[in-house]
Amino acid sequence: MLPGSDLEFRVIWEIEIEADNPKHAAEQARALQMNPAMPATIFEIWEHARQKMHRVDLVSAAERLDKTELAKVRATLRRLQCSPEPRRDTKGTVTVMLIFLDAEEAHSERIRTRGYNRAP
Repeated sequence: MLPGSDLEFRVIWEIEIEADNPKHAAEQARALQMNPAMPATIFEIWEHARQKMHRVDLVSAAERLDKTELAKVRATLRRLQCSPEPRRDTKGTVTVMLIFLDAEEAHSERIRTRGYNRAP
């Protein structure tokens, strides 16, 4: 914390890693963060002064689907999920994709409507 400043933040980036020891786990995590192909862009930030958790995604909005595009993707996945033609493993993959899309949308809605106010 800077002297005389109210700014103090805890920055959290989480990932599950299999490793032989804590140092190897940290080295693997750092390598993933530095890999341009790995989207290590979402961070949780605890703001001590306001006692509030923020979720920050550093990916620019231009690189994301807007709500209309995302709704089309979700609708297409739901149609595929209900279709009798795809194989069972394909339907399973589609179901998992929908679960993640729905969870992300619910999480984003909670942040928008009431803030992400939990202790670190």
